[in-house]
Amino acid sequence: MRKIKKNGLFKNIIVLVGIMLMLNAILVINGIMSKRAGTDKESVTTDIPLEQRNKPEDYNAPASIEPEALPEDLEATIGFSPHQLSKLTEHYALAKYEIGRDSIVYYYQTAEGTSGERFNVICTKMSENDYFESIPTKNITSESYKGIELTYAERWLYSVPNDFEISEPIQEGIDNGTMEIEYGNTLQEVIKKDCFYWYDNGIKYEIQVRNQNLPYATLYNIAKMIIDAE
Repeated sequence: MRKIKKNGLFKNIIVLVGIMLMLNAILVINGIMSKRAGTDKESVTTDIPLEQRNKPEDYNAPASIEPEALPEDLEATIGFSPHQLSKLTEHYALAKYEIGRDSIVYYYQTAEGTSGERFNVICTKMSENDYFESIPTKNITSESYKGIELTYAERWLYSVPNDFEISEPIQEGIDNGTMEIEYGNTLQEVIKKDCFYWYDNGIKYEIQVRNQNLPYATLYNIAKMIIDAE
């Protein structure tokens, strides 16, 4: 009986030692992986100084890209010729444009890469009735320039998947004009959206700015620049 107990104890000791060795191996491997992950993370982030990563956007700084050439003979392409600019202030240069059916979208940037910021000017041919039906009517600011009425709207834009269910607080925000829903996104995110709208010579103009903090006066001046453009 004693021999059996000793053998059992010996076996238990062997099993315990084995478990301890396995745990130690796992800890060593995790430590190595953590160091590698930390090294990889540092290699991605430390090449941009912390003070620069947290530095607010200087909207007066000149763009670091040259503007693309403006499209020509749009009358023959989309049936109308909107006012267009290759630069919107020194900070925003035309990066590209996309021509659609009865519309054209101008994309402006200050650098080659962005972090989700968007500055677009959208021009669409439509009737005046369709224009007034397409723009917001709540929580807006109106301006008048050279006989043209401009409408400004500031919203929190909820980009959500198609199966997203609107909660009561969001619905209240939509109803009072402080929030807006955009379906078709793979993830849920909330960003700031600022827009200026106006109608001129059969064309709806829309300045749409996302994920930026441009002052109202700056956007209004840009809208006036587009109205004054050829």
